[in-house]
Amino acid sequence: MERYFVEATKMTPQIELDTDKNVFSLSGNSRPENPMQFYKPMFDWLNNHFESTTGKTTFEVKMDYFNTSTSKILLDLFELFEKHADSKDIHVIWYYQSDDEEMQEAGEELLDLVELSHEIKEI
Repeated sequence: MERYFVEATKMTPQIELDTDKNVFSLSGNSRPENPMQFYKPMFDWLNNHFESTTGKTTFEVKMDYFNTSTSKILLDLFELFEKHADSKDIHVIWYYQSDDEEMQEAGEELLDLVELSHEIKEI
């Protein structure tokens, strides 16, 4: 499957979805003007990936900041993973900076809303 990559900007995160390197990550800041428009290609790619894969998928989240509308996108993303978790081996790792208690709590709260294999890791 072809790699999906979006370079980070001041307003949008880096997205890397690469089956060859087995890298699935979202990192940086997320406050796009139209979050659904920005994230739709990522959701499309992931849906195609889950239709064709049998291997393990580890998705890493390394956000520095995200706005309220992005939190809804992240919940939608985790719900997509949850939907496929029974038939696929999906694991989420949420990273946060040691001095960023808000990001730690955000990860805990979002991932507590779904039944999904996950870890919350301090970096």
